[in-house]
Order: sequence, then C-alpha cells, then structure tokens
Amino acid sequence: MPAPGRVLRAVFLVACFSLLPVRSSAATEALGVWAAARDAILDRVAPSSFDSRSLAGLSSMPSKGTIVTLSRAGKTRACQGSLHPEAATQRDETVRVARAVAAGDPRHPVLRPSEIPHLLLRVSLVRSIESIPAPNGLNPSRDGLWLRGGEGGEKNAIILPGEAKTASYMANEALRRAGIRAGETVEWFRLDLDWHEAPLFPTTSHSGGQ
Repeated sequence: MPAPGRVLRAVFLVACFSLLPVRSSAATEALGVWAAARDAILDRVAPSSFDSRSLAGLSSMPSKGTIVTLSRAGKTRACQGSLHPEAATQRDETVRVARAVAAGDPRHPVLRPSEIPHLLLRVSLVRSIESIPAPNGLNPSRDGLWLRGGEGGEKNAIILPGEAKTASYMANEALRRAGIRAGETVEWFRLDLDWHEAPLFPTTSHSGGQ
C-alpha cells in the first residue's frame, strides 16, 4: 500500500494538470506562425538571427490570409499582410509578409535594430470572411472588421480584434482609415481570426480566436 504522502502528491499533481489550459489546434497554428514571423523579421532587421527550424512545420500547411503587426507603446509601428494569401504554403506566406513588415511600412519610418526590444509582434490568421449588412453587431474583442468601398472597391481598411472598444468605433475608424467620403459605396465584412501576440523577446504572450 503506498504511503499517504505519495497518494496526496499524486492527487495534487493530477489536480494541477487538470487546471492547465488546453491549447487548441488553431491557437497552436497561430503560435507556430508567430515564431516563424518573428525569426524572419529579426533576420531582416538584425541579420544572422534567423532560425529556419521555426518554418519546418509550416512547409506543408496550406496558406491563409496573414496579417503581421508590430506595435510600440500601444501604437502601430508597422503592419503588412493580406486577407487572401499570395503564396501556396503558410511557410512562404509567413516569410513574405514578415519580411515586408521588416522592410518598412510606407506609413511609418523604417524599423531600426535599436527598436527590437520595445516591439510587440502580432500575427493574425484569417479563418473566414463573412459579408454583413452592418458592423453594429460585432464583438470588438473577438471579431475583426474589413471595409471595402469607393469606386471598384479600391478603398480598404481592416480593424483587428482588440483595436476598438465598441462596434461603433470600429465602423467609424474603418471609414476614416479608408478615406470614405459621403455617398460612396461601402461593403462590410466580419473577419474570423486566430491570432498570437507577444514581445519580439517574449516574456508573456496572448492568443485569441474562436
């Protein structure tokens, strides 16, 4: 018969393991893409940092729309990506978008190596795009918003989950970013996204999606 101490220890361990969060396959995928994007950005901004092992699990994965965002002190530092992938595999799409971010966002100055310790990296993967009549029913902490408008749909804006506190603000900010004028045609789309966010030198991280 096992000693009482061993029994209690075994029960304690089982209880602890049962409290550990179970990472969904979607969250695991987002984390893997995040790691690959991080390495590709570091390799561009601070050469010789790239570790190709982070890409191994993505080489056979069909690509998804991928958005890579760098922020500093709560403000966007650079953002690049597409709702519709251009590369065949997630490996190639991740590297393509991450290197585009590292090369520079035309709306912001070129990234400097000295900024790396201060940057937060977020990678968002597009699960689905749903046409909606209006954005007032969206959940800003969970849903993304895509606005397409203007002649031929040439004006676009994307609001990612967590960038707004209300659906009304999401709509108004999307209109502002896209430069939509009164009377112009507008289409609204709900974005279902899986995402992972953490510092480039991570101490804590956060994943999201449904």
